[in-house]
Amino acid sequence: MIDSNIKELLSRSKKENLLVSIYTNRNEPDKFSVGFIEAMSNEQILIKHVTEHGLYDGYAVRKLSDVFRVDVNGLYEKRLLKLFQIQNQKHPERFLKDKISKDSNLFYETLIAAYQDKMVVNICIDETEMQESIIGWVNSIKDMEITVSKISYEGFDDGDSIFDLNDIIKINCDSDDERVIGLLNLNQK
Repeated sequence: MIDSNIKELLSRSKKENLLVSIYTNRNEPDKFSVGFIEAMSNEQILIKHVTEHGLYDGYAVRKLSDVFRVDVNGLYEKRLLKLFQIQNQKHPERFLKDKISKDSNLFYETLIAAYQDKMVVNICIDETEMQESIIGWVNSIKDMEITVSKISYEGFDDGDSIFDLNDIIKINCDSDDERVIGLLNLNQK
């Protein structure tokens, strides 16, 4: 269960378009997501992700129940915001096409957007994060069943993976890593 103060801070950060650092992995607290909050439902949060160099880095969806710390207005966040602005970085205007409600499933909405906009996704379905992520193009979404055409790190087609929407722990979409893998895949001979 997410702390109400954290949820309040996330809501305020969305409203004020503040750059935030969001921590979701207690075992690896040096790994966190930084960006602007695009949307928040009762279950998930969608972050317009920013790299450590202040560059556009796609989107990240995290479970609200995994959030244990949020940093806002610190020196690190201020530095990244300044770099983001200096470099004239932007996220696309309307990543999510549908109106989002508190009951929306942001994993589902992100997969729909990735499918429509032909963006590579990186999906984690293992709570321990020991299993390899599923990286590739969203091929189909039928009810709760997701099919992803996997891509190897080298950009080669790597078969399909089918899994249940409810098994998703986190998603990264259109980050620098995913864009590189997608470019390699689209340019295989």
